[in-house]
Amino acid sequence: MNIRFLGGCREVGRSAVAVELNHTRLLLDYGVILNDAVGFPAHISPKDLDGIILSHAHLDHSGLLPLFYLRRRLPLYGVEPTFEFTRLLIKDFIHLSGYFLPYEYVDLEAMLENCVAIPYRKEFEISGVKVTLLNAGHIPGSSEILIEAEGKRLLHTGDFNSKETKTLGPADQDFDDL
Repeated sequence: MNIRFLGGCREVGRSAVAVELNHTRLLLDYGVILNDAVGFPAHISPKDLDGIILSHAHLDHSGLLPLFYLRRRLPLYGVEPTFEFTRLLIKDFIHLSGYFLPYEYVDLEAMLENCVAIPYRKEFEISGVKVTLLNAGHIPGSSEILIEAEGKRLLHTGDFNSKETKTLGPADQDFDDL
């Protein structure tokens, strides 16, 4: 298992993690950082990916995802509410941004056409790699991403909340050994 952090280390924003296992290459989130200027994660070519998994809609996790849909049509996995919130946030980001963005509305639409909605706790496979999305308790549709392959388990928490709120239950925390 090879894990590369493309952004999001020691900062809030630019969340992006590349994971390679069993010759399968996955991207977990691909967000921006909003300071005086928009900051992007390190580049990874769409041709080097088998799929993208989105933990939740906030721009620091989703804001640069349409970039992957300029020419390629990768599956984007997540929980259904995440896609609708992502559409709203990125559409607003494009509309209100005074920044240069390397994509347009048409790329956002191409991204949304490639969304694959997966219910919480339903195991699915991407090229032989097992993936399960668990409730992260952060915002509606937020997910922790559990990846299993090569006899190893990786949990990408994204942003999570372990306390129950008026609108959401706490993050799932029952995942045995990692």
